[in-house]
Amino acid sequence: MRTTEIKPLRVLVVDDNRDGADALGLLLEELDNEVHVTYGGVQALDVATAFRPDLMLVDLLMPGMDGCTLVTRFRQIPGFVNMKIVAITGQKGDEYHTLAMKAGCDLVLYKPVTLAAVRMVLANIGPVVPEISPPPMRPRAMAQPATDRRLPIGEARKLRSERPSKTLTQAECEAAICDGIIRFQDEYLGWRSERIHAHLIKDMLIVRIMGVLTLAERQLGKSASPERGRDLIKQTRKQLLELARPMLESLVHEAAGVKVRSMHHDISTLTGEEVVVFSLTEAPRFQ
Repeated sequence: MRTTEIKPLRVLVVDDNRDGADALGLLLEELDNEVHVTYGGVQALDVATAFRPDLMLVDLLMPGMDGCTLVTRFRQIPGFVNMKIVAITGQKGDEYHTLAMKAGCDLVLYKPVTLAAVRMVLANIGPVVPEISPPPMRPRAMAQPATDRRLPIGEARKLRSERPSKTLTQAECEAAICDGIIRFQDEYLGWRSERIHAHLIKDMLIVRIMGVLTLAERQLGKSASPERGRDLIKQTRKQLLELARPMLESLVHEAAGVKVRSMHHDISTLTGEEVVVFSLTEAPRFQ
């Protein structure tokens, strides 16, 4: 007898309806997938670059950047040309289905999205993921050796002062940022994630922190209301990061030599992995 094993996927949910997005994300996490939830198209572009999802579930009607525009943008990025994208919408007319498919969606689901529909998507997309996942992952893997090592900011200052250009290399900059964030975790939060990677892409800094959930957070995730617990975990982590935002932006500014325009944070409440995306005012110049 032939059996099909559904492979856990990295899933990005994009919907401006926070309750609906979080509920769908919770459902996907309960099915043992790694999930990130974002509430708008612009944020999704930033997060997807770091998260590299196997599957994206995108709401069609969103302010700022609607789902069709977002999907079209993704299909123009080489690493996302073959990515599986499923549109989700409450509009059941043929017009929206046609627009979604023309934009580049692989399938359209209608709200409210049922458990049966989610299982169907995972079962049909899961088996083909190994064929399309490795190419986007390779650039990040190549960048890891440089960012695995730490460079204390004091040593980074010394290196810069000794050079005529007064700049660091990209690898040194990324290592200094990793060290600074680990120190922040140690001093502000009382825990440390040694597995951390920082990668600069033009005017964007992407930091991936392969951490773990605290005991309290794991208990929240198993509470009588898992959805509420999931919300509390995200809110708490974001509030802590927001408190340290001036320090983190100062760290990035000193290491990269350019100012931070905005900062976006997301966390998987299944694995504890965090993604922090810093949008910079311009692309840094390196040694």
